[in-house]
Amino acid sequence: MKRAIYLVLVGALALSSTASAQLMGNGVFWKSGDGGVPMYSPSVDGNVGDMESSAYYLSWAPSDIWAWGDAYGYSRDTDLESRRIRVYAIDVDNNLYLADGEDPDENGTDADFTANYYFSWDEDNLYIAANNIDNHLDLVENRTDGVNDNAFWQRDTFWITMDLSDGTGANNGNNIVDFRCMPMNAGDAVSSMQIAHYQDGEATQVNYGDDPDYYLGAQLFGGPSSMGYQFEASVPWDLVFLFDPDNRSSVGEGFAFRGRFIIPDPDGDDQYGQTYFGGDQGNLGENNRWPRFILRNNLSTPTAVEGSTWAAVKKLHQ
Repeated sequence: MKRAIYLVLVGALALSSTASAQLMGNGVFWKSGDGGVPMYSPSVDGNVGDMESSAYYLSWAPSDIWAWGDAYGYSRDTDLESRRIRVYAIDVDNNLYLADGEDPDENGTDADFTANYYFSWDEDNLYIAANNIDNHLDLVENRTDGVNDNAFWQRDTFWITMDLSDGTGANNGNNIVDFRCMPMNAGDAVSSMQIAHYQDGEATQVNYGDDPDYYLGAQLFGGPSSMGYQFEASVPWDLVFLFDPDNRSSVGEGFAFRGRFIIPDPDGDDQYGQTYFGGDQGNLGENNRWPRFILRNNLSTPTAVEGSTWAAVKKLHQ
């Protein structure tokens, strides 16, 4: 019965209006809408309403992943018999079952976690907001053995790995930047924001609370919501390009970068429940496959997935 409910939900999403862009793929990279991130400067205060109405919308949920995997196949190590513990579809995973600290009827479903992310930009910042459904809020890590500020996998976390080369550069060089933030205010915890820049395969990670100056004025506001959590952040382009300064001037209309997501959702458990978008555990390093973002001066027009889209997408994937 639950299986039928998931697919009914997918059908409803597929027929949604153009204001509700859903998952699409073309066999090379994933995108939602047209990939265009509008030039828009929000008031970064934790109220995500303006971003919801004016920014680029990207969403995914377990029901989307089931539908994609059922239609086009799962990877060989997917466990479809034992609670579907690990579901590796093409470039998108549902590993939420790895966390057991919640209602078992919601574990691994859209009620467990549904991502709603929003993006905009201006000359100074990349803006990121979230209004996510989450049935169990995790802001503090397991402290049985003491404080561990780096244990992002034990917290609800936004994690994007950006490839500034648009899929043409190395997957562990100066063009790769990891940015993570939690649904809290920047000063609430050392771990509120984390950034890692890569150079020659080695990452330099800095926690906001350890060195706020390193973040060059980045902002973060967030906390619980009625359905889960929300946050709003500004990430300076100067910070993003800190280890790739020669390309900082590329930011502007038409600049494209790739970004894939690993979103922890531990739900009171240390086993690291998570969902992936833009890369599964078998191809995380294939940055030419990651979702593509393109900076636009004007508002992007999202493209909804219609009932006839699946056949076209499958043909493109083949």
